[in-house]
Amino acid sequence: MANRPEDKGPAGVGAFLLNDLAPAFWTPELQSEESRWWPHVPFAFWLVAAARPRSLVELGTDRGVSYTAFCEAARRLELDARFFAVDNWLGDEDAGEEKTGNTRQKVFETFKAFHDRRYASFSQLVRADFDAAHDAFLDGSIDLLHIDGPQDYDAARAIYDLWKGKLSPRGVILLHGVRRAGENFGVGRLFGELAGGAPHFEFRHGDGLGLIATGPQPPESIAALCGLNEDRDAILRERFEFLGGRWQEREIAFSLMRQFDDDIAAMNPDDQRIRLPIHKRLAKSVQKTIDNPMRHFKKGNSEA
Repeated sequence: MANRPEDKGPAGVGAFLLNDLAPAFWTPELQSEESRWWPHVPFAFWLVAAARPRSLVELGTDRGVSYTAFCEAARRLELDARFFAVDNWLGDEDAGEEKTGNTRQKVFETFKAFHDRRYASFSQLVRADFDAAHDAFLDGSIDLLHIDGPQDYDAARAIYDLWKGKLSPRGVILLHGVRRAGENFGVGRLFGELAGGAPHFEFRHGDGLGLIATGPQPPESIAALCGLNEDRDAILRERFEFLGGRWQEREIAFSLMRQFDDDIAAMNPDDQRIRLPIHKRLAKSVQKTIDNPMRHFKKGNSEA
């Protein structure tokens, strides 16, 4: 096929118009939840578009940021697929979250309401321990398995050993937290062991995200990803880190707004009357920055 005029030159604009790139720039529907997974949301969109999994299972969903990204991609692409989120929603000690039944039940109910309105036609939330849910899936049936559960090595290894037989010949595994260091974080060690004998790719930002193509018939795009040379994989990592940074910064802004609300709620009534108007103006400013970070530049241009 001949190049179009806009494709020519060292910076041809045609590359920016390729449909294959579009998923990396999608806007997630779920935006206000806390999660260490935000830096990888653009890659999650791209991965589902590239791998087109017929079956996806996530082990460890919590507030649903990563799982929603997978589901959102499948819905936009109209994939003929079945997705499953497995979690007992009883608490996340590593995240420092309160483990009361009421707190975790609220997290589950909030995410379930969001999920069911959008993805129930092809996705299911499985509220169970990982070992209890294991028998519900056929051997060789899962194309994409995301493990985001316990971070210590022995627990992560046990989960992998239990579920590896469920992976299809096209099987791909994602491991989150491969760059977290410390005595209680051994997912990186597991990734190193699995990656040593299989095609793989690693992102180093956002606690690290490791991908391993475990099956003998990986999707073409995934094989190409894992086959990049050192220079090209550095470029790809840098660009996805930049794209993910937007959503990480947005989550930080939402966290500040939640902290504002908590601080105001803890004040006595007299202080609230004084500080609440200030808080509302600040919150409004933060919200505008979240929704339209370039507004000041646009205003300057319009006045020029």
